[in-house]
Amino acid sequence: RRAGVSWVREMTRRVCVLGMVLSHVCVAQAHLAFSPSLSPSLLQGRSAPAQSMARAPGLRAGHTSVQDLPKDCGIDPATGEICAGDPSIVIHTNVKMGDKKRTFMAAVSKALASALGKPESFVAVCVNDGCDMMWGGEDTPCALGSLYSLGAINLENNQKVMTEITMLLGKFDVAPNKMYVNFFDVPRENIGYNGATFGG
Repeated sequence: RRAGVSWVREMTRRVCVLGMVLSHVCVAQAHLAFSPSLSPSLLQGRSAPAQSMARAPGLRAGHTSVQDLPKDCGIDPATGEICAGDPSIVIHTNVKMGDKKRTFMAAVSKALASALGKPESFVAVCVNDGCDMMWGGEDTPCALGSLYSLGAINLENNQKVMTEITMLLGKFDVAPNKMYVNFFDVPRENIGYNGATFGG
């Protein structure tokens, strides 16, 4: 009987120890999964969560001061550096913007820099107005857009961009339900700039 009791106690002790080990492993894995600075391999350098610029050890864009950069600029968790060299947006619309086109483009540029947390000095905007376009088989004011960025493409940022683009195009009578904007998170090796790519 004593041997049986001892065996039960020993098995109970081992189960408790195993449970404690497993709990520590789970906590460690969760910490890695939600800590960009500790798990760059999970993000592969493509995501750019909002972090304080003070945490960046270097600036990819070559800025010597963080004062001219947007607050909470996108930081590459794999390198700790700012994700620069993007974004770019191309907008097609059948509306003729006339002399208001430049003002519209400037507003889009500032909106992207703010929404995506990127330096405006790297934002590129292309607007083709007066295009031959139809929506739902009808000749009605409409627009199509494509936004490309190295990181910073996520639900929150995309919604900010859509809010601004919708408001700006609304000034040209383009209804909110008459526009599409596609968002593309582009790997750094697929973005060319200054005779090379951001992948090296």
